[in-house]
Amino acid sequence: MVDAKYVEKYGYSLWRAMEKELSGYAEKAAVFTFGMKIKPAETVAKLLESTMAGIGTDELGLSAAVVRYQRLLPEVTQAYEELLGGKTLEKRIKGETSRRYEKLLVEIISVRE
Repeated sequence: MVDAKYVEKYGYSLWRAMEKELSGYAEKAAVFTFGMKIKPAETVAKLLESTMAGIGTDELGLSAAVVRYQRLLPEVTQAYEELLGGKTLEKRIKGETSRRYEKLLVEIISVRE
């Protein structure tokens, strides 16, 4: 794996290198892109959580992520539960959204191909 070879050569991971060398949007973009190559389900789970974190929900971001990464959702729901210590993506969405929007998102994440 590339990250393991990087650690072997430089003593720290590519993740750490990006955090050290980049900042702001460039750092976020690089870390996200690298995450999508190395651990896509975990990266999307973190993205979904970031759209629901704090006060209010970024509904556009949440909708875009659910639609964009729909093919990964079975793996993402599992990764989400592991990352957040047992809290399910469905419960989180139900807590952050309401009515038809809630039902739509829950239906989308529940679809298994």
